[in-house]
Amino acid sequence: MLIRQTQNSSLKKQQGVAAVWMGLLLVPIMGVTFWAVEGSRYVQESSRLRDSAEAAAIAVTIEDRKGRADSMAEEYVRSYVRDIESTALTTSRDYRARDDAKGIREYIEYTVDARTTHKSWFVSNFIPSFDRKQELAGRSVAGKEPIQPGEDTIDIVFVSDFSTSMYGSKLRVLKSSIDQISIKILCESPRYDQQISSYICDDKRATGVNRIGFVPFNIRTREMIWSRDGRAVSQLVYLNGDASVSTYTYNDIDWDRWRMSSKESVEKCAQNYFNCNVPQWQNHQRAKRIFDVVGDYSDPDMFDYIDFDATVSDMFNDKSRSKSNFYRTTKGVRLYSGSLHAQFQNILLTNDLLDLEAIQNMTAAGNTAAYQGILRGLQVLKQGQPSIDADEEVQQAYQNKNKMLLILSDGQETDERIINELVKNKMCDKAREEIPGLYIGVIGIKFSASDQNGFKECVENEDEDIIDVSNLNELIEKIEELIMKGSRGLGITRLYQR
Repeated sequence: MLIRQTQNSSLKKQQGVAAVWMGLLLVPIMGVTFWAVEGSRYVQESSRLRDSAEAAAIAVTIEDRKGRADSMAEEYVRSYVRDIESTALTTSRDYRARDDAKGIREYIEYTVDARTTHKSWFVSNFIPSFDRKQELAGRSVAGKEPIQPGEDTIDIVFVSDFSTSMYGSKLRVLKSSIDQISIKILCESPRYDQQISSYICDDKRATGVNRIGFVPFNIRTREMIWSRDGRAVSQLVYLNGDASVSTYTYNDIDWDRWRMSSKESVEKCAQNYFNCNVPQWQNHQRAKRIFDVVGDYSDPDMFDYIDFDATVSDMFNDKSRSKSNFYRTTKGVRLYSGSLHAQFQNILLTNDLLDLEAIQNMTAAGNTAAYQGILRGLQVLKQGQPSIDADEEVQQAYQNKNKMLLILSDGQETDERIINELVKNKMCDKAREEIPGLYIGVIGIKFSASDQNGFKECVENEDEDIIDVSNLNELIEKIEELIMKGSRGLGITRLYQR
């Protein structure tokens, strides 16, 4: 009996010792488990963070939009790395300007520093483990030498002010600048002639893949439907207007039919139908609507009659044949501004220098509405896209092209609210969605374009994409500078480890 009690007591002591040892062993066992599971997780996340920093560095360098660099890099990090509690991300840009005298090429470099914070899965005060919150870091650097004009293909549309204020020396310098730039872009073998101090092209016929379009504007742009049918065209979409004004809406009016009427005759007809031509009552109602629109300005593009949302939604459809959007200039115009039939006209994208010679005969007159030029210029640029059934090689060649819209203006808008409202309704953002890689630049010709909200909100970087030119002798240089900036999206991009 005594022997059995002694054996039971010894067994209990051994069980107690085993329990103590088991408890002591659980600490390192659990610690090893925590470190194995959590450690492999953080090793993997750290690797993914570095990969995301590399991808982000390449992406922001190719894009080169300082205002977008941080948000774009963060998108890459969050798409690569999981279970992020917070991020601390910075991008920095280093720029080296081109210096032909020293043989230095333009160079752009971006550095991406990314830090992410994660909640640890296993946290204990007694068992070895990671901190409750763990920070990971990744850093990468990428740089590129942008493609310079002439090194790659380009589609460029010049949207140019041809209002009255451009008449004279500004117009002559503008035409000369466009001529010289066109030769450099379109001519396969341009050469500089010392005697005339300008570039010339011995073969002006179409040979290359570069293309240039030209969209002049005053209060509207102009289309030549055929040789005897020139039209002043608006690319806006219009509201019908207050029904209490007239039984006819804005879109019911045949604006071309009324172009030869004087403002005084329209006003009299609007006041009393006895002053109207037959059918008197119908013309009375039409005149009431017309006078409500044009008022004292003789301009059918009144702010309160514009449907801005619909204009942006339908901005790529040419409206030159819609009766509410044009009036002919063939036989002169009395009611609206801009009566010269052969004043100017649009030139679609072309690689033939002879097509652009028409610019030299264009004249300037009328008020200023840059938004009309921008809308039509974007349509012309988009028409350069290959058809959807074009082969893959053609599609890829177009994707790799530089696509640019360069706006040249020398004065205040007739109604600045219109361009501001169009930009507010995402006109320029929609253009970038529809035209891959689109670059928009602005030059103020003896005019502070950099102070205009519509231009500032339209471009990607107002500090770089808007240039004010006070010296006309610098105009061609500044246009070329914008073209080089627009080419920065392309280039040889390399990744560096630091």
